[in-house]
Amino acid sequence: MGRARGPIDVLVTGAAGFVGGALVRRLRARGATVVGVDIRGPFEFADITDPGDVVGLVVRLKPRAIVHAAARVDDRGALSAFVRVNVEGTRNLVHAALSGDVERLVHLSSIVVVGLSPGVAGRMDARGSDGRPLVFDTGSPYFDTKARAEQVVREAMAQDGLPAVIIRPGDVYGLGSQPWVQRPLALMRRRVPLLIDGGRGLIAHTWIDNLVDALVLALGSREALGEVLTITDGSDSTTYGEYFSRLAAAGDAPRPRGRVSRRVALGLVGGVERACSVLRISPPFTRHAIEYVCRRATYPISRARAVLGYEPAVTLDEGMRRLAEQLRRGEPAAMES
Repeated sequence: MGRARGPIDVLVTGAAGFVGGALVRRLRARGATVVGVDIRGPFEFADITDPGDVVGLVVRLKPRAIVHAAARVDDRGALSAFVRVNVEGTRNLVHAALSGDVERLVHLSSIVVVGLSPGVAGRMDARGSDGRPLVFDTGSPYFDTKARAEQVVREAMAQDGLPAVIIRPGDVYGLGSQPWVQRPLALMRRRVPLLIDGGRGLIAHTWIDNLVDALVLALGSREALGEVLTITDGSDSTTYGEYFSRLAAAGDAPRPRGRVSRRVALGLVGGVERACSVLRISPPFTRHAIEYVCRRATYPISRARAVLGYEPAVTLDEGMRRLAEQLRRGEPAAMES
């Protein structure tokens, strides 16, 4: 079968990933003409790190809109690999969108762009969006390159008139989420302590279908152009202790009980990272992950409510109920982007 030809409604990068795949399925169910691309099957192959490949893709498909969900998502690995995908890949896509007749780019950013522990959101910009500055020097390759990728899009919006919407999801969970479902369940089954600092850190949980709802709204809202919008389930009080306990119940895993102080955890993980570096293997977790789960930050969604009419339809209770059913049925998990 030959490659798809345009014009199409939506091009989705990172379609083999957790978020990209969920969005492709939703858009197709709504009757949109969608092409999902990735470097992994079963979608059409496209390498966003190749500028010529990206421009050729946009010329051939002539998408009305692009959702950029492709990214290297991990807290481990060499900085150069993250720069190549997250920063240069985004730059390539922005260039292609500006060169083509693309009406809208929806860029999937992240709440991590404001740092490891930005605190309670109190400062809002003139439009009511989260006014905290981008942070580029946390030391986490993922955090820092996601911030740089968002900066690339924002500069193109301001300087080149790129018609774009930036969506900052929170901690996205659901069947197929590596950081918030698969890896924690695996660690709990091995009885690795997860309650760092007593599990008092706050999680900005975001059920996958709530995020997809927001992305669909962002594709159709004229008012959303030029906006930077945070998307979560709307809760700013769920602790990691509560979340992991609910996850354990949903996944029929031992409830997390062991508690480790932040200081001890950082000391232990530092030793693990050094040992893994010598052995040339990936550590199970990093100091950046420890810092992240200890944060007491909040991320308002008021602007998304006002601009998109977004309202999270699935609560944590309902999300965990659905996840438990999916896990019991043994449904195949989507790949992480």
